[in-house]
Amino acid sequence: MRPYAAALAAAALLLTGCDSGAVDERPDEEQTLPQPLPELTLDAFGSDAEPLQLADVRGPAVINLWASWCGPCRKEMPILEELQQSDAGVEVIGVDFQDARTAEAQELVERTGVTYPLYEDYEGELNGLAPFPAMRGLPFLAFVDEEGRVVHQEFVIIDDLAEIEGLVQEHLGVGA
Repeated sequence: MRPYAAALAAAALLLTGCDSGAVDERPDEEQTLPQPLPELTLDAFGSDAEPLQLADVRGPAVINLWASWCGPCRKEMPILEELQQSDAGVEVIGVDFQDARTAEAQELVERTGVTYPLYEDYEGELNGLAPFPAMRGLPFLAFVDEEGRVVHQEFVIIDDLAEIEGLVQEHLGVGA
């Protein structure tokens, strides 16, 4: 009976996303959107590229928080790369979030062929920093308009290009 319970628990984790393991003592307040991106500098992921001043981002853009230990994140990275390469008119920005497995993260980026800009938030500074919510798991997407405001955000597992294109059209009004 125990192997069945373990398999069921593993399947539930896979289907619901990945728990970051972070504990947040802040109250669970619903964010009113749109809100500007926070004043925060993120270092470039695994390179000497320029850091990102998050408040300077202008959309349409999709910010994806991911980690190498997150199965759904690994699956959707190539899909987000397809979005970046498409004619949708949206920039994809990836943030490796609270991921201590830097070698595995770098291997994942190489294996998936991701070319969109990547940054790192190993300390979890975005966790609960308005307008970002307390991160209860990954993957997480924030949709940023041309004024640099987060207009929509959600914990979501993207299954295909059509799904993310639909979200971009719905929340940013752009698409292929």
